[in-house]
Amino acid sequence: MKTLLIQFIVTTVTVLSFPAVNFAQTPSLNSAANYVLFTTTGAVGNTGISQITGNIGTNAGAITGFEPPTTLTGSIDSGNVATVQCAADLQAAYDEIFNMAPTSTGHAPAFGSGETLFAGVYAIAAAGSVAGDLTLDAQWDPNAIFIFQFGGAFTTGASTTIHLINGALTCNVFWIAEGAISMAALTDMKGTLIANNGAISMGAGGILEGRMFSTAGAASVYEVSISVPSCSSPLLPVELLSFTASCDKQNVILKWNTATEINNLYFTVERSNEGINWQEVGTVAGTGNSTSQQTYSLTDVQADNKASFYRLKQTDVNGNYKYGNIIFVKDCANEGANNSTIYPNPSNGKFDLLFKGAAGQAYSIEIFNLQGQKLYESTGFQSKFDLSNQAPGVYIMRVQQNSKTQNLKFVIER
Repeated sequence: MKTLLIQFIVTTVTVLSFPAVNFAQTPSLNSAANYVLFTTTGAVGNTGISQITGNIGTNAGAITGFEPPTTLTGSIDSGNVATVQCAADLQAAYDEIFNMAPTSTGHAPAFGSGETLFAGVYAIAAAGSVAGDLTLDAQWDPNAIFIFQFGGAFTTGASTTIHLINGALTCNVFWIAEGAISMAALTDMKGTLIANNGAISMGAGGILEGRMFSTAGAASVYEVSISVPSCSSPLLPVELLSFTASCDKQNVILKWNTATEINNLYFTVERSNEGINWQEVGTVAGTGNSTSQQTYSLTDVQADNKASFYRLKQTDVNGNYKYGNIIFVKDCANEGANNSTIYPNPSNGKFDLLFKGAAGQAYSIEIFNLQGQKLYESTGFQSKFDLSNQAPGVYIMRVQQNSKTQNLKFVIER
């Protein structure tokens, strides 16, 4: 039977032919697998409103910022028998994974930019990074494992997205760094990350299906969504080419294409604001049996003006059903109704905020760097800014209004 894996966005990629590798079993995390956020020695902290599904803990350090309105579906452990065992198992897992023989040592330290990789152990002797889109292709091998070993720190660029296709499983992806791991704002990450002797962090708007670990260093997140990595194949009895979401004014347009279908009765599109509780948007009849490309679409006219998660459910003629991977779309209402502009952009650090409407509607303005650090906050409307003391780079301004929130990117250059 043909199978399907739903991926976030279909892009044009350059396929790099590295040798595939299969392991008899996934590297063992033992008791560390019970946590999605853990450090052996250091603080565990959250800033802003996050949604975290899974346990968090530290064997020696403070845990702060996980009270409501942040949603934590899991336990909090600190300095107990469970964390002592987790610390030992985490170090053992790091040592095992970091010392696995590499199948590729020739890749540049920078990954991503639209490339596709096959299963293997990718070793970088020094620091490394990933930016843009990186696709991990399991080639329908259930034992396909992806390991990235970095001899130094590991970072992700803003809006980095990891795609898993052709049966790739989140629990079979590992990112191991001999040093700190820092994930920039809006990173969509997959897999288990372990920072050895360094801090680990995820910036504003980050999404992680996986785990964040440190053997010695702080573990910190800022307005993120974290869920337990999947070890069951999200395969459906059709071969899907794409599943995407886009804005049309305040509506969300969902589109998907199939290459083949077997006994396919219908599709159901479901939506969630936090990625946990789901509601049906609508259903679309399937073709049944097909060996040619089919195109489907559904418009979500009930979108509630919030950033939303979507997933596709497929039901066959016998009533059996399967779910695919989850995709994310930003707030369409804000996307099509921006009333704030930064000028000039880029600038030397001195710029104006041009606001259409009553200034009193904007009750707070915050500025962040791409690591999610808040650099400035006002308690009311402000039109002129001077950030000439900041380093050149990309920054995010968040304008809080009575009815919505706008995120504006701007660039400081010299």
